[in-house]
Amino acid sequence: MPSALASRMDSYGIKTSSGVLNSTNPTDTGAVVKLFCDEAQLPNIQAATGQITGRLLGEGQVNYPHTKLYSDFQMSWMCDANMTPLKFLEIWYGFIFQEFDTQDNKVSGNYFGSPKNLNDLKSGAGAGGGNANTPGSNNSPGSYARTVRLNYPNTYLSNILITKTEKSKNAPNGRASMCYNMIDCFPYSIDATPLSYGASQVTKVSANFYYARHFINYNNIRAYAG
Repeated sequence: MPSALASRMDSYGIKTSSGVLNSTNPTDTGAVVKLFCDEAQLPNIQAATGQITGRLLGEGQVNYPHTKLYSDFQMSWMCDANMTPLKFLEIWYGFIFQEFDTQDNKVSGNYFGSPKNLNDLKSGAGAGGGNANTPGSNNSPGSYARTVRLNYPNTYLSNILITKTEKSKNAPNGRASMCYNMIDCFPYSIDATPLSYGASQVTKVSANFYYARHFINYNNIRAYAG
């Protein structure tokens, strides 16, 4: 993860270790993003092809591959009470479009702003009034004439590792059979996340990612001692 994006995550409580989501400490918010990912759609494999006609006498059209094609992939998370996976995705998406003003406050309101704004929110100060404990109750929408300036790709593109694991005698994910290394990823869409009173069920969020390319690491789980 680029340092600028990692700093943005850290400032909103999504802790990273040197730009990597740290899963060694289960109480770390970065670990929640890794451990609560419950489903990943592996990318399809496809090649663009051309055709040659008349290569040999009596032979028709022959297809040949010339370019690797990369489409997209999807990942989904179970949300904790703090909605950490959803915040992770929203912050990443917002960082692409640079939805912050020159004082590093979110342009859509003051809730994600500086500590001064957070204190104002807790004390009930602000143009909106309302319940000070409700996020966004004192937010203003900002100027309708504001512009959107995108960040450069090298500031928000990040790598994602998708590992297929099996349990071992030491850990539930102690044996890794293969790992997909997704290069230069970014979320281009976040699916609608329903919130409702009703039957008790886990809130889930899904996102779709584009990427530049991927490669695969293969392991033989029979070689693991555990």
